[in-house]
Amino acid sequence: MSTPSQAEKLRATAERLRSLSLRISTSQALTVYSLAGPETWVGPTPQSCCEALLAVRRQLQASQKTLTDTARRLEWQAEAIERQPTILKMVS
Repeated sequence: MSTPSQAEKLRATAERLRSLSLRISTSQALTVYSLAGPETWVGPTPQSCCEALLAVRRQLQASQKTLTDTARRLEWQAEAIERQPTILKMVS
């Protein structure tokens, strides 16, 4: 059976996930692709590098969304755990 401490653990995990998501969203890694433009290099290499960096950026943004979604889901589970005693009292 779930306990209030489980709800607290879920909320703490959700907070850590949100914190990591925020760190990703403010990371310079999301803008590093802009340094690989044609004004820095000549030939196909800069374009390939820029495309690879943009792919990594997309992956980071997808991970950020996953972290935020997971945090939201954990908080919903915490709320459900906290409501259980109320529901059990109503049934008894």
